[in-house]
Amino acid sequence: MRTFIRKGLLIFISLSLVFLSSCGFKDIDKRIFVMAIGIDLTENKEKPYKLTLKLAIASGALKGGQGGEKYTYVTMESENLAKAFRMMKTHVDKETDFGHSRIIIVGKSILDKDLRDVMDLIIRRRDIQMISWVGVGEPSAEKVLKTEPPSEMAGSISLPNFFSDNGVESSYIVSTFLFDLRRKMLESGIDPILPIIRADKSMKKFMVNKSIIAPKNNNNITLSSQETKIYNLLVNNSRKAEITINKNKMAFSVALFKTKAKYKIITAPNSEPVIKMKIKMVGIIEESNESVSPSLLKKYNKLVNQKTKKDVHQLLTKFQENNVDPLGFGLRYKATRLHTRDTYKEWTQMYPNVKFDVTVETSIKSTGTIE
Repeated sequence: MRTFIRKGLLIFISLSLVFLSSCGFKDIDKRIFVMAIGIDLTENKEKPYKLTLKLAIASGALKGGQGGEKYTYVTMESENLAKAFRMMKTHVDKETDFGHSRIIIVGKSILDKDLRDVMDLIIRRRDIQMISWVGVGEPSAEKVLKTEPPSEMAGSISLPNFFSDNGVESSYIVSTFLFDLRRKMLESGIDPILPIIRADKSMKKFMVNKSIIAPKNNNNITLSSQETKIYNLLVNNSRKAEITINKNKMAFSVALFKTKAKYKIITAPNSEPVIKMKIKMVGIIEESNESVSPSLLKKYNKLVNQKTKKDVHQLLTKFQENNVDPLGFGLRYKATRLHTRDTYKEWTQMYPNVKFDVTVETSIKSTGTIE
């Protein structure tokens, strides 16, 4: 009886194998890897989207492993992005693999129209990593993708070095992950901010020192290099920032190696709402146009406090006047109120009348000179 059961089970398993699908694995020589994705808008109403892919050519395919082209590019215009992705497969002789794609660049025109439409497809595609960085390309996403600095190596593009903190470390650079962009696009009380990636005319150099706020109402606000630095100081506790002071004939720069900013939203009854922000900074004087004395560190601290307080207040006021909130004040308000009904509506009515009370404490540890 046991022998009969075993034979029957063996026959059943053998027949079941017929219905199993084959493996979907493809050898590496049958794949081509997408290193970056660029999306622009065209002036053609029938085909409004322009998709550009930066594809890596395996170095082993080059003669002797050196020389030749490191990348190839595929560009297509289409009425929608889903079709463009599908049609692009017919333009290359290998399967396009998005597993190594870490950069998504959108043109400025995408933000002016609606970023949600584009991000909806990108988020839905299971082969695009949620930890990809997103940026805005100038003059276009295509131009940025086709820019190849001399330091760029085959199979590894240079753009991730600006955002990963493994390469460039700068207080002028804003980094935004795809998953974080999606969260801020859907969450009320905070607006997404993206880095602006500029390519020079020779298409041999990147410049990443500005940013752009993309709120839900498409009222995009561009931040200068200085404003981007102040934003990073408030949000990311920048350790590579500098503060430059020009007072009368004296000028000096303070290199900051520690910063911390925190704030509270105070809504006392029968009084105007106030955001009290306290900023602490530690650094040293790294440059000056005249001799600086250690005995005057309190004076230098006071000058840095005044300058930073003025810059922070101007930036916060700019956010308020343009009705944008990249720092997430509205999100903090919703999270710190006991009642849960209409808290965001309360904040939208309150935000235009909020007063900012900024306090800065600077501790300059050294003048950077030896007596």
